[in-house]
Amino acid sequence: MSYEALQDEHLASLATTGDTGAQDALLARYKNFVKKAVRPYFIIGADHEDLVQEGMIGLYKAIREYRSTSTKKEASFASFAAACIKNQILTAIKNASRKKHSPLNTYISIHQDNPEILHITDPAADPAQALLHQEAKTAIQTLSASLSPLESAILTHFLSGLSYAEIAEKIDATTKSVDNALSRIRRKAAKLLNSAL
Repeated sequence: MSYEALQDEHLASLATTGDTGAQDALLARYKNFVKKAVRPYFIIGADHEDLVQEGMIGLYKAIREYRSTSTKKEASFASFAAACIKNQILTAIKNASRKKHSPLNTYISIHQDNPEILHITDPAADPAQALLHQEAKTAIQTLSASLSPLESAILTHFLSGLSYAEIAEKIDATTKSVDNALSRIRRKAAKLLNSAL
């Protein structure tokens, strides 16, 4: 069977019956869509590919859960997939900001007046862990000192799991301003990491 000519909804219907070819066709068809969907997002401690994987998980869930019936008007598969992908990405960001899947379990501050910005692992009895903790603390404080007040506010909201749009609303700015500020923060963090190596 040629899957390329089939509409998304038909492919999703076939995939729910166990047709792996239809599922693979949808995954391939939407891969670039997922890559575009994750561009505005960032997870501390993860790279771009981690977010793409989260987006692909969201797409896989959309394929499994999409139901189309002719008796009532349903959302298109594209709309349903976009919502599932976004939800998966936002869930991953919120989980990362809470550090649910990380051994990081204590707080240190990147702002002297705000002690709950970023989690850093608690120094254990192991001297290597204590050294790593001190180096991380120094790097974070150095990064903090290099941030403007706007960047600090945006980073605070971002680390609490807010989306770009939610941050923009909170600080009365555009999403583009938020994106630009987070890009500057990433560059500053990368420069610090590179100088530490």
